[in-house]
Amino acid sequence: MIRFRAALVACLACCILVAVPALAKEHKEKKEKDVPDVTGVWKGASDTVAMGKLGHADATDAPKFLHADWTLTIDKQDGPSFSGTKASAKAKETVLGVLDGHKIYMVDDDGTYIGQVTGKNTMVVKYLEAGKDSKVASITHYRRDENK
Repeated sequence: MIRFRAALVACLACCILVAVPALAKEHKEKKEKDVPDVTGVWKGASDTVAMGKLGHADATDAPKFLHADWTLTIDKQDGPSFSGTKASAKAKETVLGVLDGHKIYMVDDDGTYIGQVTGKNTMVVKYLEAGKDSKVASITHYRRDENK
């Protein structure tokens, strides 16, 4: 009876040792599939309130309501991490970001972005910049070229 129990325990241990790596691989593959591809050229229009020395608009001492067109180009992505540029008619900045599922987190030279991929070719991004020289709060609805 002791031999039978030892053989049973050994058999169960082997099954667990074989199954755990397979389950881990399956979980990793599923997680990688859940990360959306955000590479490409995204165009959007923003609704913004800003004041101070602004990189993409004329400086203002009082809060000013602005509307601007933007191009977000994400040219590199490795899993959930990505990089690219954000450009207006007046300036261009490098952006770095990560995805957590469909949530987007980015930074540029002076601000932070939090957003959501809302569809295969759409996303909504909020931008916040807080400092002595400038303050910005903005929301932009982006659409990617349909060919992606």
